Amino acid sequence: MSFAQYIGIPWCAGAQGPHAFDCFSFFKMLQERHFGISVPEIIAPDVDDAAALVSLFGRHPERARWVQVAAPVAGCAVIIRQPLHIGTWLDVDGGGVLHCVRGAGVVFTLDAAWPVSGFGKREFFVRAP
Repeated sequence: MSFAQYIGIPWCAGAQGPHAFDCFSFFKMLQERHFGISVPEIIAPDVDDAAALVSLFGRHPERARWVQVAAPVAGCAVIIRQPLHIGTWLDVDGGGVLHCVRGAGVVFTLDAAWPVSGFGKREFFVRAP
């Protein structure tokens, strides 16, 4: 299954796929289907409340299983701080983030294009064994 097949699938708050996703459900599906990592469902009551999302993710037990790394590797979680968002790093075309974005759906943002993407700082995390 090619990652390109996901491009253009719409974003919808709370959607779990396969015809629409939010950023977390898309990340969860990619981790399970392509990287063999089971990620528990995390339900956010209000996707527009950034402070609540930070608190929800920060205190969730799953957060402790992911270790920050300095450089991305294929399949790692990419946490974007502004706006709060999550995607998956792929080593494709020089590397980039496959993610489901409000208003655009699933897109692949090349690493080289990140500075002009409108997204803020990225942090990279791998699942601890």
